[in-house]
Amino acid sequence: MSSYMCACVNPLPPFYSLSNSSSIHQTIQEHLSIEDAAKMSVLSRPWRHVWASIPKLVFSAQFCRSKPPDTLVDVINTILSQHVGAIKTFLLNISSIPSSQHPVIDQWMLLLSRNGVVDLTLQNLYNAPYKLPSYMYSVALESLKLSNCIFRPPCSFRGFCKLKKLSLLEVALEFDVSTSCLWMPNLFSLKVRVCGGLPKIYAPELLHIFFFTRSTKTLMLDHFMDCRKLKTVILAKSEKNQDKPMNLTYLLNCWPMIKRLSLDGYYLKSLAYGIEEERLPTCLNRLKALSLFNFNFNDEDQLFSLLRLFGSSPNLEDLLILLTWKKKGGMEVEVNHFERPAYRTLGLNKLQKFKIENFHGSRTKMLFVRFILASAPLLQEAILLEDAERVHESQCLEILKELVGFPRASPKLGIICKPSKIGKEVLY
Repeated sequence: MSSYMCACVNPLPPFYSLSNSSSIHQTIQEHLSIEDAAKMSVLSRPWRHVWASIPKLVFSAQFCRSKPPDTLVDVINTILSQHVGAIKTFLLNISSIPSSQHPVIDQWMLLLSRNGVVDLTLQNLYNAPYKLPSYMYSVALESLKLSNCIFRPPCSFRGFCKLKKLSLLEVALEFDVSTSCLWMPNLFSLKVRVCGGLPKIYAPELLHIFFFTRSTKTLMLDHFMDCRKLKTVILAKSEKNQDKPMNLTYLLNCWPMIKRLSLDGYYLKSLAYGIEEERLPTCLNRLKALSLFNFNFNDEDQLFSLLRLFGSSPNLEDLLILLTWKKKGGMEVEVNHFERPAYRTLGLNKLQKFKIENFHGSRTKMLFVRFILASAPLLQEAILLEDAERVHESQCLEILKELVGFPRASPKLGIICKPSKIGKEVLY
């Protein structure tokens, strides 16, 4: 008989109450894997009782892959059937469970819905999509994370009123035509990756959003205009997306509390549309960290948008730029926007950290680095991770010589140059 079976044959007796030491035992077991917790439960009777009532069950990918599907289902069935008390947190990787066994998972979900689950995670990376049962939509969940599932709520569903965290990865959202808005008044974190059909969400307490989409036609960011408490906004799209970029300018005006903004080149360039001035029409006074991915210095719209963000972010402290991976021999467009008088006064007075990845020292990029070094009096660290496939040793030396000669507004600045993949750091 396996340790899982042994651990569950003697459930907690009705007269048993957890002492302080048992509470400590339970806390310890909550931080162990299912396998390790089961092994510890055979040490003594108190440990066995703690195991039977532990409120957090995590069936990770590593645990599930270590067993044949039929054995895995039997083990989970045994653990759940012998469990005593509430199950507050439940994580299950169902990737290795065949779709023919999905009805068994439905029974596990039914058990959870009756045992006080508040934190539910279903991971399904390479199996048939799992359809979340209808009775789960009436559970008072506080955290829900789904991947490769079907989210098809009943017609009466209007949202999770207690939900605080929602994460959806490749989830098919199939709402009734009458569902125009979801009510989630306590939601503060929303992550949506490769999902379509998300309706408007009423979430006045929303603080963090992350969207990765294949098509912006399925993403209505204007649904979040009323989320004025947003502090973190991360937007990225699939490389296959050819939709016209949406205009983010008016949305930034609705999000005055943003502290961290991360955009890929696709979303960044939307800030160039419809604007004549060097600055955005709104001031991002609270923005502290700016991250840009798939940035292309040869795209003038992206470059203009970046400079306009600088002009509208007087308190920016942390700047990260991840450049696009370009094919060898690609055309270099020599454009210098950094000598214009209007850009020399851009507010980088608070910038402390600056990092570029996939750097390869083209003229435009070097001018940009010089512009940053000369404009940031509080800059403490500049990290240039060179594109090891494109930059040869001789080119590295030339880049370093030029960097050393650049004027620095900050007397405390340290510059680190190293290849992105291998190599030693060179500190100046």
